[in-house]
Amino acid sequence: MSVSSSSESSNAAAPELPKPKIELPATIGRYPIEGLLETGGMSLLYLGVHPESHEPVIVKVLLPKFASDEQVAERFMNEAHVISLADHPNIIKLYDYGSWEGGLYIAMEFIQGSTLRKMLQLTPFSLKRALEIILQIAYALCHLHTHGIIHGDLKPENILVTDDGVVKLIDFGIATIMNNHHEVAKKKADARLIGTPIYMSPEARESPLQVTFQSDIYSLGIIAYELVIGKITHGRVVLSVAPKGMQQILSKALQPKLTERYQDIVDFISDVAHYMHSADVEKDRQGSDYFFEVFEKLEQFQTTLVPAVPPFWPPLEIGYAHLAGIGHHGLYYEFLSLDDTKKCFIAAEMGVKGVEGILYATMLRTIVRVLLKERQWASDTEFFTKLQSYIRDENHEFPVGLSCIFFDLTKLEFTYLHTGYGMLLHHEARLKQCSLIEGQKQGQGQVQQGYFTPNDRFLFVGHPKSAFMSSFVKITPTSTKAVREFIEDIFEETSTLSPQKQVESMLRKMHMYGQLIDDHPLLFVGVSYCPALGAVE
Repeated sequence: MSVSSSSESSNAAAPELPKPKIELPATIGRYPIEGLLETGGMSLLYLGVHPESHEPVIVKVLLPKFASDEQVAERFMNEAHVISLADHPNIIKLYDYGSWEGGLYIAMEFIQGSTLRKMLQLTPFSLKRALEIILQIAYALCHLHTHGIIHGDLKPENILVTDDGVVKLIDFGIATIMNNHHEVAKKKADARLIGTPIYMSPEARESPLQVTFQSDIYSLGIIAYELVIGKITHGRVVLSVAPKGMQQILSKALQPKLTERYQDIVDFISDVAHYMHSADVEKDRQGSDYFFEVFEKLEQFQTTLVPAVPPFWPPLEIGYAHLAGIGHHGLYYEFLSLDDTKKCFIAAEMGVKGVEGILYATMLRTIVRVLLKERQWASDTEFFTKLQSYIRDENHEFPVGLSCIFFDLTKLEFTYLHTGYGMLLHHEARLKQCSLIEGQKQGQGQVQQGYFTPNDRFLFVGHPKSAFMSSFVKITPTSTKAVREFIEDIFEETSTLSPQKQVESMLRKMHMYGQLIDDHPLLFVGVSYCPALGAVE
């Protein structure tokens, strides 16, 4: 699941990082707990670890004060039961549920992504992409309905889109299984209105006893309307502003009378799919839609400027994890093997976003590769100087934050060069201590050289410092020490993990403690020197 939040504080004199106020259980059920993700009105979301796969898991726990409330407890466990019946690529996966010494819990899939609401607020969708998302949601509903399940609370907040573009339906707290529909509905009727009125069908707002599969179709109709017009509408639907080919489909999905609405989600899917592959889509595309398609193609191109997986560089073990953020940020990361004994990592983020940022990032990658091919430089420092001279010539200047880290496996020496972008930590196994590598002023940047020994670890955190610091509760842009100590603490906590598991864990922990801004990029690169992995000849 994705958890995002933001907070503001007027207390500039209290630069302390927030700490969870709730004492963490060591385990819940069979799941070791790493931290607290979110506190809700009736439940807590913990980040756990699957004991067999060691993958992250969301563990949802009912607050103890509700454990004695039979109706609340039953609704909580109903969610687990519903998910257990719904095994589908577009529905969150259930691992386990049951009782533990603290009450009731549900263990579910951890999803790295953003809510559809946030994406609608920050990202334009082309008509084609909007239809693809609508169909993925509809496929999930079709699977639920086939198994006799009504979701009952379909809304953009309960739809996640992963970093790979896959839709995941979540939150089945008020879902209904039709074979006990009336029993559940009567219990709901005794309580206050449950659900989100803007996305609820007329019959659902009137009475839970009247909820049917068609109620989900109505909710999907509202979401589909928002997707094809590209914004949150707060319940105001004007069909004439929707693409012409979608107007009839939306009208039928949003009919107040059940007899006039789609009777089956399969019919809705059929109509949307037919429209999507028809010539009418081209007719409905407006000028802005062509721009949105370019935007999406640029988003795909941005992925070519950052690696998908870390390289295999024994005796260096590499870990790599990043959030690209929502939108275009002009990112360039690259692992470069200069020869058998010389390795380099380069990370950069452009100072401008959008198309311009991606163009600058592409130009920077080209410059780096030309420099490396020519090899007209005698040292790491000279390479960095030449790179900066290309970036800042008499005709133009790239707005860029840049870091380069070189590892010499023969001399066991590292060189860190940067222009204020990111932070490098070095944990020396021999001294059992962690230090921040800052560098000395040289030319347009900072340069620092040092040595490493067996089992030493490095951690590079890529971020523009001001944006990164302001993403923390009660952290001012001058609180460098507090941020560094916070990252050092997490670095130490995860030091027994492999570099890959370590950076993945750190990225998740930043969500828990740092109140991370989801729409901004963040990078972690972990490096461990392990001679046992292989010798340099």
